[in-house]
Amino acid sequence: MFLPVAAAVAWVCLAPGDGALGANEANPVIDGDTLVVEGRLVQLSGIDAPELGQRCFNDSKSWRCGLEAALALRKLIAFGEVVCESADPESQSAQASCSVDDKDLAVALLQQGYAVALPEAPSAFQTAQNSAKEAKFGIWRGDFVAPASWRDGVRLPGEAEDPQYCVIKGTINEKDQRVFYVPSDKGYDAIVIDPSRGERMFCSDDQAILRGWRPFPKAKS
Repeated sequence: MFLPVAAAVAWVCLAPGDGALGANEANPVIDGDTLVVEGRLVQLSGIDAPELGQRCFNDSKSWRCGLEAALALRKLIAFGEVVCESADPESQSAQASCSVDDKDLAVALLQQGYAVALPEAPSAFQTAQNSAKEAKFGIWRGDFVAPASWRDGVRLPGEAEDPQYCVIKGTINEKDQRVFYVPSDKGYDAIVIDPSRGERMFCSDDQAILRGWRPFPKAKS
């Protein structure tokens, strides 16, 4: 749900970084439309981006549109200060409108073709989406399942046959805390999931959170 500025409270969430896109502890991006801001989970208002494990198709060839959407968001926030506005900034999870140098992140992702506009979003969001669709940017260059339908289990032919689409690692640490890691988190590659301990892979951050896992803590700037 998009939150109008008049009802919102703004807070600064990230200082400018060094622009590096490699995995590091300060990486706040969970996926293409979700960030961790000052320890809170923030969902960008008005859009829905492909889930991390989601694949799209272009000329019958699959590509990792979920991972590319997350990378697109990381690039957008790499060189500027991110400011978010939310009606409930104290909540541990909130819908928010976020921008970098007065550039709305949700609109930018729509313009690049890495998200779809939600029905209740402002008309500018639909305009941005239509522009990307006409130019065949991002997910619009081929076939894809709407992210909401993908979360409900809908898959394109061929996608369901790929066992690699669940890329989020749900771990249980020494304090019996359930923590999930996304591919851009530091140490992700070294983590080995142990199903005998109750650890598992997830296909989306929504799925992990629903099952009681929380994001790997992000370092505050």
